[in-house]
Amino acid sequence: MTAPEFFCEEDYGSKYFIGGKITHQWIVDCLEKNDADFRKHKGDSKVKEINGIDISDGKGFTSKVFKTSIYFDDEKKAPYYVILKIPGDESFKESMKKQNIDDTLNMELDKISPFHNKECHFYNYVASKIKDLKYPECYGSKDIIVGKQTGALIMKFLGSDSVTVPFYRSLNIYQTKSVLDEAFKLQEYSLLNQDDFISNSWEQPFSEEIMKSFLDYIKKGMPTVKKYIPKEMWSEIEDDLDKMVSNYTKIIKHVFIELPYIPKEMWSEIEDDLDKMVSNYTKIIKHVNLELPKSNGNVTVISHGDMWTNNFMFKLDSNGNCSNDLSAVFDWQTVFKGTTGHDISRILAVSAPPDVRREIEKEYLPDFYERLKESLIKSGKEMKISYETFMNNYKLCFIEQSLMMFLMIGFALQEYNVPEEPDYIWDARKFNIGSKVWYNIYDAIKFCKELHPEWLENSE
Repeated sequence: MTAPEFFCEEDYGSKYFIGGKITHQWIVDCLEKNDADFRKHKGDSKVKEINGIDISDGKGFTSKVFKTSIYFDDEKKAPYYVILKIPGDESFKESMKKQNIDDTLNMELDKISPFHNKECHFYNYVASKIKDLKYPECYGSKDIIVGKQTGALIMKFLGSDSVTVPFYRSLNIYQTKSVLDEAFKLQEYSLLNQDDFISNSWEQPFSEEIMKSFLDYIKKGMPTVKKYIPKEMWSEIEDDLDKMVSNYTKIIKHVFIELPYIPKEMWSEIEDDLDKMVSNYTKIIKHVNLELPKSNGNVTVISHGDMWTNNFMFKLDSNGNCSNDLSAVFDWQTVFKGTTGHDISRILAVSAPPDVRREIEKEYLPDFYERLKESLIKSGKEMKISYETFMNNYKLCFIEQSLMMFLMIGFALQEYNVPEEPDYIWDARKFNIGSKVWYNIYDAIKFCKELHPEWLENSE
């Protein structure tokens, strides 16, 4: 079948998909070439219409994500679904607007293109090399060429039999381990194939300037988080948190006046140290993301860079409920050369409840390290970092992620109608979120005292 004969209307292929300057012809060409399920489903039918619904709902950082429906001239045939991801700055601006935050972060197309192009490269040249890695099948991609070409990705639609776990629920321990297994595969591949890994120019996705700008968003997220934590808990971390995030002492003390969801006893225990951690945030993020991966005696590995609940899908069980069986990790646009601690810390700080995180730290991470070591030895290679260094990587990255949670909460909850007034269900959800943040900060303070006590001194 020649290209024009794919469609009922002769010129339909040259028309653009609703999400941007991507032609219907390009979409169908990619699926015809790379998706056997599409070819089987289409058979001899012609494409009547291609439509899409934006399902990113302001959650996309640099892209619009469309559930794309392909209809055929055979009306008895069900539409065929794929995901079409089109990068642009609209998603970021919409997210900031939904959170009532002024957009001070310049995310124009030239800043977005490295994210998208890196994701295309990962799907096209890397993902298939990593044994048993769970990622969505990619059927076609177009790099962004600023001023010349719109970027795009076509991927398998997983929503018919898989779901994400809501941020306010967190992962259970079995789901957490299944995601950590994917981080293990990335690290194992990196350490076993250093030459291949090093050949990819995967620098940290965010410049130092952009990373510093995160501080403003963390500050703006503090009032929301504060409402979720009982006063007693908050006061326990407040001082050190201020010292970890720069120049925020006055603001944080002002917004700590009303803390309806956190007991005073818990807050008072962390209050002082929290202030100090806040004042040192720029030092922490620079060390963890720019200095630590390059430090003497450390090793770099493929890091996804954004492993949290929104980027995981789990299979539905026979009753239509979310299972522990991971379908895929997606959104690979922030992949970079990080440490063994980057992905693990984000999974545990953002996606796991405190009891699960602590159990993983004590009982699973030692096994994670030993499995890596054994895999290298079997291949005649040497594990170049000790368990102590492995855990220090985790602890240092965890300190940063504990602070990033203040930024994450507004972003993660924007899709829900979270009531400001007392609510029977949401009051409990807010408390769970607040408790997660509190335990993160509480443990991050301990890690600071152990590894970088200067981060608990006020930085003016």
